[in-house]
Formats: sequence, C-alpha cells, structure tokens
Amino acid sequence: MSKRGRPIKEFHEYIIEPGGDSHVTLGAYVESPATAFLAYCIEAKDAINHCQRHFQKNLDNSLSKNSIASLHHLSAAVLPTMMGHFETYQRHLFAGIFEMSGVLKNFRANEFFGKLKKVDVEIRIDPVKLAGYRRFSTTTGVLLADNLPGWQNPRLVNKYFRALLDTDIYDENDCQRLLVLWQLRHSIVHTGGSLTLPDAQKVQELSEHGGKPLVFDDKFILEVSKKFHPLVKNATKKAEKAFRGQQVPERITKDDQHIIDKLFLVKSKVPVWFQ
Repeated sequence: MSKRGRPIKEFHEYIIEPGGDSHVTLGAYVESPATAFLAYCIEAKDAINHCQRHFQKNLDNSLSKNSIASLHHLSAAVLPTMMGHFETYQRHLFAGIFEMSGVLKNFRANEFFGKLKKVDVEIRIDPVKLAGYRRFSTTTGVLLADNLPGWQNPRLVNKYFRALLDTDIYDENDCQRLLVLWQLRHSIVHTGGSLTLPDAQKVQELSEHGGKPLVFDDKFILEVSKKFHPLVKNATKKAEKAFRGQQVPERITKDDQHIIDKLFLVKSKVPVWFQ
C-alpha cells in the first residue's frame, strides 16, 4: 500500500481494456490494412488537436509556454506509435496478398521464395514463436510477414512486394519521405529524442539537424497524418492493380471476392486528404 492507502500496482497492472471504438485493433488490419492505418492517423491527429484546444492559453488565446512544451513532448511520443501502425499496415497488406495468392495466374511458391532468397533474406520461423500462436486464429501470410525483417526500410519492402506481385508499391519520393520518418522514429526510441550526428548523415533531409534534440512544430502530427493518406492510397492501389491483373476469375469464390475487396479498401474519415 502507498502512504495514502492506495494499492501499489506493477506496471502491467495499469493495462486496461480499451473503451469505445477509438482504438484500432489487429483484427482491423487483417481485414483492411489501409483503412485501419488511416483510422489510426485520424485518431492521432484528433488526440493532438484535443490537447491544443484544451491546454492552458495566454490572454491572446495563444498557447502558454508550458502548453507548447507539453505538445512538443506529446508529438514526439505519438510518432513512434504511428510508425508502428504503419509497419503493421505494410505487413498485413503483404500477408493478405500472400494468403490470397492461390487465385493468381502465375504465382508459384517455389519461385516466390527463390526471389526472396535473392533479396538476401533468410526466413526462419522460430518454433517457440510459432507456439505462441496456439489457440489463436492466424494465417500463413501473417506468419510469413512476421518473420521477414526490415519493414522499416521502404526499398526492402518494395523488394518484398516485387517478389510477390512483380511491382513496387513506393516510388522514390515515397521512399525518401519514409526514410525521414523512420529515422526520426529511431532517434526518439533509441537515442533519447536527439538526432545524433552519425544518424543525421544517413538521411540527407536531416543532415542539418544532427546533434540536436528533436522538437516538432505543433502541426507536425497533423501533417504526417495528412501526407500518409495519398502515400498509403497509392501504395495499396499499386498492389491492387498488380493483384487484379494476375487473378484468375474462375478461381475466386464469393467469399474470396469479399476478402479481396476489403483487403484493398482505402477509406478515411477525411477523404479530402487523398487529393
């Protein structure tokens, strides 16, 4: 018991059940990866906006110095979670396509895994990790994606989709933007929120910020959420175009068609951001 008579809880005891529908689940990613991720983007944006509206303000209605500092901390904290959701989007899009690859005209499992080997990726499914899926419904696609490394490298992700569908899902501009975000996430998580000089040299856009703490403008999360919309839509639709161009209609059942349509669905509460 604490001095105030409250029970002392361990860290894991603070985990609670989510309330309402404001939390995107893994089940949502299995069904519709892009829609699930964009839903989280909106949640993240709304959370920061809520803080901006209700934090302490000056007489001129501008945020107080302490409020601005709090927003800086919150924005830095939200980005790694957002990138974690983005990785989940990528993995589940890949997993869903692999799971439905039996309806593709030219898909051969041995050829696909041969292409992955050429990417210099060794797939090893840890039997202990495999045992962790007992009693839970999962797919071979999820098992495969969970055991592929490097989802923080958009160029490597392109190679995965090229092996699967013979198409890239990101263009070079997408790759550069994603490399910036992944490096920012890395620095927040691994170097205490400061961009080290060696890390700054890895991404040209960040070269002038080396050796400095990462502090983001109060519009940062809004802009990340907004810019993710066309990027994710374009990536998903490139994958869909390649998939549908190779599918064999007579192999597809009504249930299959429903799964495929949901897999490539791209919806958002802010559709204007797709433009």
